[in-house]
Amino acid sequence: MSLCVVVLTAVGCSSEKPKQEFTVPKALCGVSVPDDALSRLLPASGKRLALERNGSLDDGSEVCILTVDGDTVLDVSGERITAGDSAQNILRSRLSIQDQKSADSNSIAYADNAAVSLIKCRGTNVEEEDISILIKVLKPARPDESAMEELIQGYTASLKEKRPCKAM
Repeated sequence: MSLCVVVLTAVGCSSEKPKQEFTVPKALCGVSVPDDALSRLLPASGKRLALERNGSLDDGSEVCILTVDGDTVLDVSGERITAGDSAQNILRSRLSIQDQKSADSNSIAYADNAAVSLIKCRGTNVEEEDISILIKVLKPARPDESAMEELIQGYTASLKEKRPCKAM
């Protein structure tokens, strides 16, 4: 009886994982965000991160675009809208996302690659309107439902602290 032994070896494989060489921002559009949630949405690897901000929520709308190595990976837009729409409807109508979840008494709607929140401006001496925040990730960013929920909730809470509702 003979014994045959086979030895397999891997040649040329690297065990190094790609890594984020860029610094994950702690704020988007001047609003604090949970950077751990943002990190989970951004590409797993990359060297250079840039943030471009256009407009101002005070003037009606603003957009912040996050790029990694020249690729747009995250888009945050905020705008003042007529009161009465829902976060679910905005996510469905703007991005055609039907399969979504809700949070914060339905003022937040989210999926793995996008989220919408509404801040309702109501009360004495306040202009009646809503502020809509839309966050979406684009490839090569990574969709992640729990990270998106955490990011939109943190962003919205930080924005509310800034008291964005206009006085009449």
